[in-house]
Formats: sequence, structure tokens, C-alpha cells
Amino acid sequence: MSNASIRGALIAAGYEFVQFEPKIPGMWNWRPDAVAWAANSHGALVPWTVVEAQTSSDAIRPEVGLSVLARARDMLGTADHYIVMNGTDWYRADAGLQRLTAVDGPVSPPNGGDGEIVDVDLVTTMLADELWKAAARSHDKGTSEAFRSNSDVVLGLTSFRTATNSLVPVNKETLWQARRHAVVDFERRGTEAGFLTSHKTVAQAVAQLAGPKLSGRILDPFCGTGSFLWEAIDYARKRGTGLGTALGCDVDQRMVDLAGSIGAVSPVPVEIVRTDALLGEGLPLTTSIVSAPPLGLRLQEHHQLLDGTTTRDGDLVALDRIVRLLVDDGRAVLHLPAGITFRRSADRYRRFLATHLRVAAILGLPAGAVPRTGIRSVLLVIDNAEPSDTFIAQLGEDWEAQLAPGGAALEAALTQIDGSQQ
Repeated sequence: MSNASIRGALIAAGYEFVQFEPKIPGMWNWRPDAVAWAANSHGALVPWTVVEAQTSSDAIRPEVGLSVLARARDMLGTADHYIVMNGTDWYRADAGLQRLTAVDGPVSPPNGGDGEIVDVDLVTTMLADELWKAAARSHDKGTSEAFRSNSDVVLGLTSFRTATNSLVPVNKETLWQARRHAVVDFERRGTEAGFLTSHKTVAQAVAQLAGPKLSGRILDPFCGTGSFLWEAIDYARKRGTGLGTALGCDVDQRMVDLAGSIGAVSPVPVEIVRTDALLGEGLPLTTSIVSAPPLGLRLQEHHQLLDGTTTRDGDLVALDRIVRLLVDDGRAVLHLPAGITFRRSADRYRRFLATHLRVAAILGLPAGAVPRTGIRSVLLVIDNAEPSDTFIAQLGEDWEAQLAPGGAALEAALTQIDGSQQ
């Protein structure tokens, strides 16, 4: 039976959303043939029906597909299950997935086929698919501007048109998660976007290291698509740190638009503005800064640093600008190239930091922590407070496990920085 025939039968039964061979988290080597979504008793769309289509012969009975249906039910929590044989013969499984009964086609879902979409994986998949379609269209036209325009439209979607041409809304919290995931997924799978995203493990670790300082307003002067801001917002909500607003800045209007489309559905007020933070003009003082400044910039003009020296080293200028924006007892958690910790030209500035502020932690990371580069990097934690001991660790190939929530290196750093594990 063709996908079109299965889709037609499901739509005729009242289903709006039908997926073929969808990705199942945790089961990357197996996909069900078809999954149809329907409303649960609360009006939220959930995976409701699974269809297993089998090529039949006299030697094969439809019952051999029951184990496949059971696997789908265990992974998706579906309520209705079918096997299609001979291209036209439908069989419905009983509740225990032990027996099959011949039926004319799928039964209509009890609560209807539409509702509010709350499943993050579903929306992420749909957004990512639309981004790939936009990339393909712009590739055919030989221009990146078409993709930029189309991707803004994709990420701005708040509802989806179904096979019956109706619009189904997406839950706001779901949009908040799915827009972020779709951008990261697209960035990791191709080079069409040029999105500036950070490794999720790094972004989560940055949020935890910022910890109790995530109150009032948080700032990222070099936000890209906002990876650090979004993880910090999630952490602050979970821990109740009192975060009120978030401000992101970037010199690239493309990044401002992308981050703005995500921030528009944030659970806390977010403002994303276009500005050159290296110029150090117009940004507010704040309690908490999380950022991954651009790497290895060589500026055209010399900039004066807090220690009185001047430099064209973009890494040092970015660090200096960020330190200037911290209020008393404020904290910056930064992802920087490792060279800033040993580069000879930065000796005097490093001494300045060590004697005027609290360099709370330096966590060295191997190549791979900065996407699409081979450079080594560091997570640097600086408090605008009296100097004290610095937690120092150089992580190896297991850096992701070490920095993950509950990881040994992260927990040790948190204990020293704030006196207790978070």
C-alpha cells in the first residue's frame, strides 16, 4: 500500500497529522511505517495510531507484525494499532496487542484529529524539515538571501497547516523549545544556514556556572542565535533564581532576527538588538553575563583596556568590555579560546584580572567544544568581587560527561565557586 493510500484512509477517519517513518528518540535504527496524531482528553495532539504496512505472501500472516506494533506502543504510548496487508487489507490489534481483527479501515479517534500541538519532537521535526526545504529552494536559485528570508518565516510559525488545510496552533512552551532545537539540528546537519550556535553541553554548563547570579537581567553581548541565553533562562526558571529579563546583542542582523524569533516565545521577556559590543557603547550594567565572543578577531584600531594598555586583540577587547559591564558582585561566564590563558601579549591583563577581580574558575576544553573548529577553549568564570582562589581543571576527551549536569568536573567547580553544589 502506498503512503498516499494510508494517508487518505487516516484522513478519512478524521486524523489531521500523519507522519511516515518518523524519528523516534532513543530508537535511531528503527522507525514505524506511519504514525497518526489525534487529540487526547485535554485537547493536546498526541501520537494516537500506528500503522505497520507489510508486503504479504501466502507464507506470511499479519500477526507477525504485532511485535512491531508493541515496540511502537512502548516508545510512543499510542492507543490504536493497525497492520495493512496486500495493499488493501486492514487489521486492527486488540488492546493487549495479542490478536488482530479484519476491519474496513482505521477507526475515527475518540477526541477528534485536531488540537493544540504540545509535542516538542513533532514541532522540531516539522520546523527542521521546513528549514531544509527552504535551503533546497535557495540552493536551486543560487542565493543565500532566499534561505535567510524563508528561514525567518519558518521559525516564526505559530501554527501548522494540516492535510485538510486547517490550522492547528502550537503550545507556546512547545514553540520555545522546538525553535531552539530545530536551529541546532539544522546547524549540525549542514552548512547552509551559517547559524552561530554553541554546543549544548557547553551552554548548559555555562548556565549552571552562572547559577545564583541569574537574577534581574542577564546579558549576552555576542549572542548569535542565543544558545547561552536560552539555557540560562531554563536554568533560572527551574531553580527560581529571580531572573526578570534577558538581553542579547549581535552585530549580524541575521543572528538578531533568528534569536529574536526564538526569544519571542520565551517565558521571560527577551530583547535582541543589533549592536557592536566591541565598541562598548550603550550596553547596560548587569548582574550576569553569559557569552561566547567571536574568536581570533584582529581589530583595525587599538582599544584601551582596564589595565591601561591598548591592543587590537579581539579576544582581549571582548573580555575587557564584558568585565566593564558587571555590577558589584556580578558574574560573567564566558567561552573563550584557550590562548587567552597563556598568550604572552595578555600577561599584563591577566595579572590585572587576578588582582582586581575574582577569577573563580578556569575549565580547559579540548578541540571539539567549539563547533566546526579544531581549537582548544576554556570556560572562564569571573566575579566582580575580591580576588580569591581559582578552580582550575583541564578536561580531556570525556569533557562532555565531565561538564554534563552531575559531572565530576562541573560539580567540583560549583562547590568551590559558590560553596555548595547546585
